[in-house]
Order: sequence, then structure tokens, then C-alpha cells
Amino acid sequence: MTSINLIFRRVFTKFMAASFLVVYTTAVLAHGDDHEHQISDVQTKEDVQALLKKAQSDGSLIAIEVGEKTIVVEYADAPNERALGLMYRRQMCADCGMLFKFDQDQIGSIWMKNTYIPLDLAYIEEDGTITDIKQLAPFDLSPVKSSKPVRFALEMNLGWMAMHNIKVGQKVKVQDVHDF
Repeated sequence: MTSINLIFRRVFTKFMAASFLVVYTTAVLAHGDDHEHQISDVQTKEDVQALLKKAQSDGSLIAIEVGEKTIVVEYADAPNERALGLMYRRQMCADCGMLFKFDQDQIGSIWMKNTYIPLDLAYIEEDGTITDIKQLAPFDLSPVKSSKPVRFALEMNLGWMAMHNIKVGQKVKVQDVHDF
């Protein structure tokens, strides 16, 4: 092999490797969990407004006030959404979570089937009062029940409730997207 062919081959190989890396990175970014990036990028009220307007058409996100903090979480109010919950996810951003809305007041019952992330769970009455705060272990199939009938359940990363000083008896305000 001539030295020109050898040089061409090395340059071509490096070019192809670099091209593959660019294409791969672009594909990962384009098809990554866009929802999680959007939620984790929320910093200001304007960010909340923009994200809620985008999600308004499908109702997949909702803003809630918990203690002194306003967060945007996924919203599961259909039976199939509640059944799937946070299953199969390997991670969740620090202030991400899911709010489950039950069709009527009922004794809440949540399990951790196929759920990799340890979670805090707050059961919430229709008026927004937190009735219970529980810690959930990954893959635990034991039902974790509320102490009384509730309308909502909020799942956040394990330790989130303590970190934000959220306690039983506090109020949670579920904001309609039209409130913004």
C-alpha cells in the first residue's frame, strides 16, 4: 500500500468515525426523553407558562403548588395513565414527578411494579390536604394504601418531601393551565 493510500485511509477512517459520532449524538438528542428535559429546564414562572401552554392540548403536564414551591409534573387522570405511572423509568429529574387523579374519592393504593426509582408518595384529598406521606421501594409489589379516601396521589423522587419540608396536613394547590 502506498503512503498516499495509507494516509487517505487513516483520514477517511477518522472522518467516518467523527461523522458517526455526530449522527449518533444528534439521533440521541432528537429522540431522547424530551418531556424530562422540558420539565427539568423549568426555572421561572415564564418557563412554567411556556411549558404549560405546550402541554395544554394533551393535558400531560400540570402545575402544582406544594409548600413554597411550584412544580410542573406529569398528570395521569386516565385509567391507562394511572396504571402505567412511572413504570420502566430509570431516572427522573430532581423536581419531576407525577400527579395521579382518581375518578372519585377512594382509598388510594399504589404499588411499585416495574418501577426502578425509589419514590415519595403523598396522598391528597380533593381540597388539597395531604393525608399521608409514604416512601416507596423499587419493585415492591405490596400495596401502599392511604389512611382515608383521597382524590390525588403525588409521586416524587425519594427524599423530595423531606427536602422541601412537606408534611401531612399541608395543602397542595393543583393549578389549572388556564390560571397562568
